Amino acid sequence: MKRSTLPARAQEDPPSGVQPELAGALHEVSNALTVVLGWLDVARQRMPAGSARDAVEVARTHAHLGHRIARSAIGAEPPQRGSSRRPARSVARAAVLAVSPQADGRGVALSLEDGANGHDLVRDVGAVLQILTNLLLNAISFTPAGKGVTLSLRDDGASVVFSVRDEGPGIDAERAATLFRAASSTREGGAGLGLRHSAELAASHGGSLELASRGPGAVFELTWPVGEVLSQAGRAPPPRQPSVAGARVLVVEDDAAVRSLVEFALEARGAQTIVVASGDEFDAIVTAGAPFDAALVDLSPLEGRATEALESLRSSSPGVVTILISGVAGGVPPGAETLVSAWVRKPFEMSEVLSVMGSLLASPRGKLDSVPFFE
Repeated sequence: MKRSTLPARAQEDPPSGVQPELAGALHEVSNALTVVLGWLDVARQRMPAGSARDAVEVARTHAHLGHRIARSAIGAEPPQRGSSRRPARSVARAAVLAVSPQADGRGVALSLEDGANGHDLVRDVGAVLQILTNLLLNAISFTPAGKGVTLSLRDDGASVVFSVRDEGPGIDAERAATLFRAASSTREGGAGLGLRHSAELAASHGGSLELASRGPGAVFELTWPVGEVLSQAGRAPPPRQPSVAGARVLVVEDDAAVRSLVEFALEARGAQTIVVASGDEFDAIVTAGAPFDAALVDLSPLEGRATEALESLRSSSPGVVTILISGVAGGVPPGAETLVSAWVRKPFEMSEVLSVMGSLLASPRGKLDSVPFFE
């Protein structure tokens, strides 16, 4: 079976701007986010509709957002433009739900007023949520107990305007003049980066963030492009995920939580998994004889001898599909490029791993180059 050659970027070490200490920390954060996302997905699938499932969905949405930010920060995934679309009403509701615990803790009432077409799809949902979350947390921080914060929506031609209004003391003229440039914050615990970063993020996605009123009761307006208008009847069914049922899969992973998540996800979809946590365990399983259809390999347990180990796996299982599930801490070892079919970097979602594996297992001989590559 022909193996795809990894792109040059996948063979490089961590980006030059990432210091070794930070790279190690990001590796651990990647593992944690992978596990959190996986088990939140499991919890969501098992819960009936209701407030508990809504809370899990909010947590999953923001864990997913953190996952994308982490991957972008380490150069494992370029920032996506226009790739995600969601109804404006849904995005606003998600933002309000996300900060509800903070509002409840301060005795501040949150409300959502929707004056826009609920089927207007805004683009780059993750960026919208980042900005709205920051605006709402700011508003809650400056609003006295017993008062309220309101997020409202309105149509503005090819854009939707999200307006956040608080009932705080307002912003003085001197502070307002440098609000999106200053490196200091008047919010307790703030670093002064939120509004400046939010304005830059909005501009980079074709939107804008403005102070519409200094108050008393400050008002911030986020104007965001509309991707399209989607009718209820026009909703397409979600794509069917390629199957891994019946596959015999070797999992090489030294993080116990990630091992547990991967094993659960694969077996829940009908795969047979054999899990190892060290190089010695890997050698014992590979030399035992029974071939594998696929292997998910974190390079950490094979440090210093990954190429040799992958060659032995290929010898014992000539048709094996090998997928790396490592983070930023290292690249593909020299000589191992042709032994690897794809690389799904941590932090990942199990849906990514399952999709890549299913596609590779279903691909006809010699056509693996067409399978999507995840960095």
